[in-house]
Amino acid sequence: MKAAADQEVRRLLDRPSWPARRVAVWAAIVAVLLLAPLVVTNGYHLTLATNVIVTMILTFSLNFVIGRIGLFSLSHAAFLGVGGYVAAILAQRHGVEPWLTLPLAMAASMAIAGLIGVPVLRLRGFFLAVATLAFTLFADVFARQATDITGGAYGITNIPPLTLFGLPLRGPWMYEVAVLALLLSALVLENVRLSRLGRAILAARDNEAAAAAAGIDIPRTQLAGYVLSAAITGLAGWVYSFFHLTLNPFVLSLDITFLWLFIVLVGGLGSMRGAALASILLGVGPEMLGFAAAQQVLTAGVLVLLVVLLFPRGLGGLVEDIEARWRRRPATGDG
Repeated sequence: MKAAADQEVRRLLDRPSWPARRVAVWAAIVAVLLLAPLVVTNGYHLTLATNVIVTMILTFSLNFVIGRIGLFSLSHAAFLGVGGYVAAILAQRHGVEPWLTLPLAMAASMAIAGLIGVPVLRLRGFFLAVATLAFTLFADVFARQATDITGGAYGITNIPPLTLFGLPLRGPWMYEVAVLALLLSALVLENVRLSRLGRAILAARDNEAAAAAAGIDIPRTQLAGYVLSAAITGLAGWVYSFFHLTLNPFVLSLDITFLWLFIVLVGGLGSMRGAALASILLGVGPEMLGFAAAQQVLTAGVLVLLVVLLFPRGLGGLVEDIEARWRRRPATGDG
């Protein structure tokens, strides 16, 4: 039994390569996203599309923590808030060049994740979920009460836009920035998945005893993945701030926290494609139907129940099953 477990851990630590087919699919998706503003010229639809892109970045990160690391964390809204508020405060109040706030926003989210991760990641399951949710609630209360820092319930307004060659980036240009941020996030997370760190994370998730016996430092490995996911989430907060040019505690609300969690569950744990599909489905569908925020969360909850009953592996698993059936289909033709 132990020998088999050790063999499985070593198999996981062997580096796989990027499939050429997957690279081609992602390249096609990115090309379509970048060219979308040529077709989508309506301001409302472009705003909706940008919000969906930001949601994808966030859910990629959250899915990495829940699906790949195996930690049921509910702290990512706080990390998005940290990244967004740091960028907004530095640019709006201290005159820092908006582009320079990007590494600072990501670093701040990473630092906070490191500080809370050391004690909190020792917990598991329900207790980890409660502890990380408590941190998000604290961040929400702080954002609403610390008016001198965060602007309180009204938040921070009149955030200066990103500029390029002296020209402000708004509308379709900020959409393109969001797509590039999405591409960066996907590349980083996919490379980490294929790296030794990613394989160690997977080994620790699947069998902690065997992973520890193979020499993997489980707490440090999981903390590294958690901090990395916070950096990606801080990037999402940065994009959100400079797209909307305003930021308020709404991004820290329980509605948003559970909506993102439902998106990950609908997409399927560990599936980046599933997270992308669920972000589109739950980001566009309820909005186009005119649902309010609370109704969107309710809709997402109902959809989670349906997906769990019909497709236990989520939309990502459904796509994989369809692909497998397509590959197994009998060849047809005259020859």
